Amino acid sequence: MMSFISTVSRKAQKFPLNYNSQQFQTQIRNRSNRSRRGLYDGKDIRTGNNVPFSLKKTKRTFKPNVFKKRLYSEILDEMIQFHVTTSALRSIDKAGGLDQYLLEDGMSRGLIQPGNNEGWNTRQKLLQRLAVCEEKGLNPLQDIVFTDEDGQVKKDVNLGVTE
Repeated sequence: MMSFISTVSRKAQKFPLNYNSQQFQTQIRNRSNRSRRGLYDGKDIRTGNNVPFSLKKTKRTFKPNVFKKRLYSEILDEMIQFHVTTSALRSIDKAGGLDQYLLEDGMSRGLIQPGNNEGWNTRQKLLQRLAVCEEKGLNPLQDIVFTDEDGQVKKDVNLGVTE
């Protein structure tokens, strides 16, 4: 006959009270190959039901609003084509442009995954360009001319880059 104490101690050996918090961190859900392709801002294919008046449910998929769009990178000074969602476009605007989204905002929120995809490859190009400009002592944004709605050149523009 087993005692209650021995049973508890056996369970305690399996699940110690002083567990390491790193073991129980939340994991990021695996993304589909489709959403790894471009800038999807965490959106992916989801499933649900079509529910008509008769309440006869049938399975369906909800796909993200994805299209090809050419976005301008100020640091690379070129247009780059991405598979992008409308949600990602809003996030890019909120971050202050494509370069800021790829370098800071998208990485901090875990939206740009390492690997062979459009966002990661462009981010690597940006980092290489910034490294070359820093090596030469140049500002990568110095040749850009900002204009307002009337076509007048703006003189006081805060780029967020310290010289």
